[in-house]
Amino acid sequence: MKKLLAVFCAIGLVFSLAAQNMNDDPLNAVVCVDSIFYRPNYFIPWESKMQDAGSGSGVVIAGNRILTVAHNVADATYITVRRQNEDAKHPARVLFVDHDCDLALLTVDEPAFFANVTPFELGQTPLPQTPVVVAGFPIGGDELSITQGVISRVECRSYVHSLHYLLAAQLDAAINPGNSGGPVISDGLLVGIAFQGNSSGEGLGYMIPTEIIRHFLKDIEDGRVDGFGYVGFTFSTLENPATRRFLKMKENQTGVRIISVKKATKDVLRPDDVLLAVEGLTVANNGNVRPLGGIARQFASLLTQKQLGEKVHLVILRDGEELEVELTIRKIPGQCLGRLYDKLPDYYIIGGFIFTTLSDSFLDEWQNNAPPSELVALRSKDREAPGHEAVVLSMVLGDKVNMGYQFLGAEHLTKVNGKKVLNLKDLVSLVENCEEEFITFTMGEYFPVTLNLKEIKEATPSILERYRVPSDRRLENLAR
Repeated sequence: MKKLLAVFCAIGLVFSLAAQNMNDDPLNAVVCVDSIFYRPNYFIPWESKMQDAGSGSGVVIAGNRILTVAHNVADATYITVRRQNEDAKHPARVLFVDHDCDLALLTVDEPAFFANVTPFELGQTPLPQTPVVVAGFPIGGDELSITQGVISRVECRSYVHSLHYLLAAQLDAAINPGNSGGPVISDGLLVGIAFQGNSSGEGLGYMIPTEIIRHFLKDIEDGRVDGFGYVGFTFSTLENPATRRFLKMKENQTGVRIISVKKATKDVLRPDDVLLAVEGLTVANNGNVRPLGGIARQFASLLTQKQLGEKVHLVILRDGEELEVELTIRKIPGQCLGRLYDKLPDYYIIGGFIFTTLSDSFLDEWQNNAPPSELVALRSKDREAPGHEAVVLSMVLGDKVNMGYQFLGAEHLTKVNGKKVLNLKDLVSLVENCEEEFITFTMGEYFPVTLNLKEIKEATPSILERYRVPSDRRLENLAR
């Protein structure tokens, strides 16, 4: 009965909004976002895929800014926006994009575009069972669509756009293609941004909650996007009594077990530490804390809401002794880069061998097929030195100079003439400064590819011409 009443309240809010004069309608702040995309091909990194188009939604907030999701504008070459009560499309430009949290800010340089638009104010993330309405342009429709639902739960989830594990709110209003970027409204306030659905359930959608939105808006106050930091460790729950006794926990203590620790975090945490509390909140044996009226949230949400460089206070148990420590929130890049947007992939070609930097975008090229497990395993590995980025052999452009190796592809390049490869620029240096007659590229643990250096250098221009490759390299992105 309570849920039914909540839905009726939500429907009543929609009717009250729609009943107002069109010029005063708060929903004038909801816009349709249309984009033209030109995405790179990570297997053939000098080429791009066919031009594509997509449509999403956005909402005007203070400062003549349009808040939307990053995946509406990632790799976009042309963006337009349209108000819900107009037919004209207006060119828009990107102010800021944070691909970590899938949020972006746009603006329109025509001041008249924002006439009769009342920006939405940001509210608080609603508690479960709170009715909300979702406004947007699903499936690219011309008319504004309004649906109602109820907040089901607030929890950490993997963001599809970035693979980051951040706070999200689940609602039972469907989030369809085109809805992404649209506002989720409660009591006339913006309480979230619709951003992804769940195909495994019926009518399940997710919104980016206001904690994440506020993090994004605070982050860009200095004019740049730093994004979100990582927890820096893996953990397991401690619901087994024997495991808790093994870790010397007292009867009244709860927490989670630290399993592995990234290099950047080893000065603070160790494997088999027990995380007891975060920012003064007790961590339950299942990893939850209860910061808001007893509503459970995973402890990681407290860490990821901090800005880069900020510290988070932890209480840990180490060999039976309680310790208070501070963990600095930071980026912890690994050997495999994340998803790359709004930039072209670097590459280097020598003797028909195409080398590029390993990234989640490269792994995505397999689509429904599983990428090689050896490359996937690199996603979780620490860098061995500053600037270390895994280099992969994408494929080999067939030529007599590389006879016998033309079947190779998706191989991890580890060494050149016995020297470890730090990154793609280091590879170029190792090849171009090599004074030996033969050069050996080592793939993986030990699969040697030995060639005559002079021959592959001399063959490269004709190979590039035959395969219509404009250049033997692109080295625009510095090691991160």
